[in-house]
Amino acid sequence: MTENKPPRRLWRTLRSIMLNLLIILAAILALDWYRAPDSVAIANLPALTSSDGKTFHLDDNRPTLLYIWADWCIYCRHTSPAIDRLARDGYRVVSIALKSGDDAHIAAYLREHGWQFPVVNDADGRISAALHVRATPTIAIIKNGRLRLSTSGWTSATGLKLRLWWAEISG
Repeated sequence: MTENKPPRRLWRTLRSIMLNLLIILAAILALDWYRAPDSVAIANLPALTSSDGKTFHLDDNRPTLLYIWADWCIYCRHTSPAIDRLARDGYRVVSIALKSGDDAHIAAYLREHGWQFPVVNDADGRISAALHVRATPTIAIIKNGRLRLSTSGWTSATGLKLRLWWAEISG
């Protein structure tokens, strides 16, 4: 009687694929760690005021998604719809427009794309520099004034919802 053993070649291929996936995951995590905003700067960040006059405090008990983006950022154009969906779904979202022009230009840009998330204008880049933002888009999840999670680059609404949920349950 013969056994149905997978050939050694298949196991080698699977092992190689898994190793490559682990290397890619490690690289992504290392980049996220390097690009993460400065957690001390977040804790010391004063209240942020949006272009429409709303004030946001990042030190309350509800998770806040802080989204640093720019109108010139190609990846932001693909991430912003997910951010807008979260804001419309009732998640607490605060965005910072990095060196994207004056308030009127940013408002027109948001209108053009149909986005309604709140925007703090960082026209001179001081807020982003204080946070040590190294890439756009940068997304930080903040709870009780502390950086809980961060990522940079494109991400989905589902991925962001999971991160917000994790920040909520993890204290």
